[in-house]
Amino acid sequence: MTVAMPKRFEDGLGYLVHHLMYAFRQMLAEQCAASGYPITADELAVVMIIHQSEEKPGLTQKQLADTLAKDKAVITRLLNSLAAKALVVRATDEVDRRVVRASLTELGVEAAEKLRPKLMEILKQAYSDISEEEFHLTRDVLGRMLRNVKGVSP
Repeated sequence: MTVAMPKRFEDGLGYLVHHLMYAFRQMLAEQCAASGYPITADELAVVMIIHQSEEKPGLTQKQLADTLAKDKAVITRLLNSLAAKALVVRATDEVDRRVVRASLTELGVEAAEKLRPKLMEILKQAYSDISEEEFHLTRDVLGRMLRNVKGVSP
């Protein structure tokens, strides 16, 4: 069974997801700045992903790009910005000299640990009146939509 297409663009799920992500990004950037870390939501995502990674010594740009669904040029800009803020350091892989790994500096680890509770607070607020069943259903639907979109050939 297929869902009837919304008559107006603004009634589609993509539109709502876009606005939700915009609101999240704004709130995250505000919380980061208020906590003394003037970084963007995308930069926060990089910091958190590296911090949560069990892979040592750091993640490759390809791993970050795949995880964040961003191209290599965007990841390079994000890492350049985070390096300029002394939150990330890059080093050549010991085994494969062509690979560069990004790791958090001491300041980067401190930022991740300080900002994680803020991130959890924002998510808790966002999920405040959503049941676990609704959460899993929504996640399932959005996952299927993503697979459907990725299956569309140009």
